Amino acid sequence: MRAISKYTLGLLLYLVTAVSWCRATPVSYGTISTSVKGGVLRATVNNPPINVFDDKLSTDFLALINSLKTQPAIKVVILASANPDFWITHFDIRLFSQTQKLSPSGNVTEVRSRIISIDDAISSLPVIFIAEINGRVTGAGGESAARFDIRYAGPGARLSQFEVGFNAMPGAGGLQYLVKLIGRARALEYILSGRTVDARTAAAIGWVNRAFGTGHELRVETDALAQRIASFSGLALAAIKRRINAASQPSAESIAADGAETTKLIAQPASQAALARYLKLSNNESGNAFELALTSNLEELNR
Repeated sequence: MRAISKYTLGLLLYLVTAVSWCRATPVSYGTISTSVKGGVLRATVNNPPINVFDDKLSTDFLALINSLKTQPAIKVVILASANPDFWITHFDIRLFSQTQKLSPSGNVTEVRSRIISIDDAISSLPVIFIAEINGRVTGAGGESAARFDIRYAGPGARLSQFEVGFNAMPGAGGLQYLVKLIGRARALEYILSGRTVDARTAAAIGWVNRAFGTGHELRVETDALAQRIASFSGLALAAIKRRINAASQPSAESIAADGAETTKLIAQPASQAALARYLKLSNNESGNAFELALTSNLEELNR
């Protein structure tokens, strides 16, 4: 039998390793579980009860984002939720409140810094990010969703920016990106009112790319799109994203200015009173009936 050269053996070992990696055992980042198929990583958020963007989720999400920098074979990331009612919701309100100290882990500066790093990476990494939304998304979660390259929505999707109810505004880039997505007039309509849009309406106005009638159809179509994109050259995908970003992204200065405005607003007595009332009515972000209908209940926060 002919001897196998060291080069051939090395190549075989590389191919076996690559195939094994592409079928890797699911990896967990605490509140986010992942699986890989080909060049597509599917990440699923599970941070009960409402997938709030808190210290845990921001830490785990940033760890996932940072891991992508050493996984060049990953071309597409899908982000879904294990919670049928919520995709990713708002910032942990307890961290903002100066009147109700419930001792959540982390602090507002650290968590906010992580969320901004996550959002910036979603926009800039040479990876295509697809949001698979089939639940409520608002606040910081909505701002992150707006940064995704593609958004697909199922029948349970409900999108909003609710900050006005807290006498504040989106401050992590969501305002700027939403203007790009749906235009000035519609951005004003939805940010000023805090109203929610369903999947069909969101697709009609450009807030999401497409809406699907069932959760099964949403997942099937999202996976199909991701696998198709991942079949193409990573260099081409990165270049296309980079040049579309150059033609469409808001400036870092505008996003920073939004953040500065938000910081000033949230410190005002009216905002702090609304935060305290929210925590009381939501039973400290418990996912109760008030939280499920939060955008319909915004006016209650200022009474």
